[in-house]
Amino acid sequence: MPKYDDLGSWKIFLSLAESRSFSVTAEAFGVEPSTISRTLGTLENSLGQKLIDRSARPLELTPKGLWAVKRIAPIIRSHEKLIDEMTEDSTGLEGQIRVSVAPGFATRYLVPMLARFSEHYPNITFEIQVGMGAADLKKQKTDVAIITGNPEDPKLVTLPRGRNIYLPLASPAYIKAHGMPLEPADLAHHTVFIYSGPVREQTRTLRKGTLEVSVPAGKTLLSPDILSIRQGLIDGLGVSLDMPLVQCWEAIRDGTLVPILPGWRRPQAECFVALSRSSWHIRRCRIFAEWFASELRKLFLSFEEAVEGIVPLEGPIGTKSSNSTG
Repeated sequence: MPKYDDLGSWKIFLSLAESRSFSVTAEAFGVEPSTISRTLGTLENSLGQKLIDRSARPLELTPKGLWAVKRIAPIIRSHEKLIDEMTEDSTGLEGQIRVSVAPGFATRYLVPMLARFSEHYPNITFEIQVGMGAADLKKQKTDVAIITGNPEDPKLVTLPRGRNIYLPLASPAYIKAHGMPLEPADLAHHTVFIYSGPVREQTRTLRKGTLEVSVPAGKTLLSPDILSIRQGLIDGLGVSLDMPLVQCWEAIRDGTLVPILPGWRRPQAECFVALSRSSWHIRRCRIFAEWFASELRKLFLSFEEAVEGIVPLEGPIGTKSSNSTG
């Protein structure tokens, strides 16, 4: 059979087109880079066309290669979906997946989710990582990661997992002792906890409708540990500008924490389960990413439902943010 009729060769070509690296593609397919190079050469010879310029670093597609990618990509995606749907059992599905999430989410939620997935796919193992981003996915430092905002990077596959809602909060005891901050300017007289970890940018401004103001300089405490900030709030040691709903919904429901700064907040953000194109071609990663995104959407929707009527949410429950980048 000519190589141009071999779907496996076209899968390798598509992976090369997306990763622009023989070594990255070789790792994704579990073979040596020399095998990837030979497969590409045989495919090109069977076509009588050069698809990739090997002399460029990173690799570059030739005009024919660019033309071929646009036409072969949807065919391969359809083939992968067909195989996934026809082989829904876990037979032969094994290996390790490196999954990265925010540290606080890893501590409170991730392990039970992975345990549920493992009930269906017992031969898949996991390495939990924290704080990885789009750059780490492209460098193959992790396989699947939750990222804030859609990078719209052609080298990544992104699946919506729901929105992050950030709330300004304090404990009733703190408010009784120090007063209720009503406007951002009031923060100059309060101890303010601000998250400074790796998964999103530090909050420097707050919005209310079309207004946007800078957070005033005052007594601030920066921390990369969202759970430490949460505990500091509960203990009545300060206020927070950007506590994610995922980490505070129970405290809001129970009245342990209450909203401050009426109408002011950090804008919500769409979040995604992301993986590199090379990892997407690995069936175990693809199946897990789709399952993970679906489960996360349900989980984050439940948080919004738990605080409905207690704190104002932007738009209907589960809606996308107007500030979304994807």
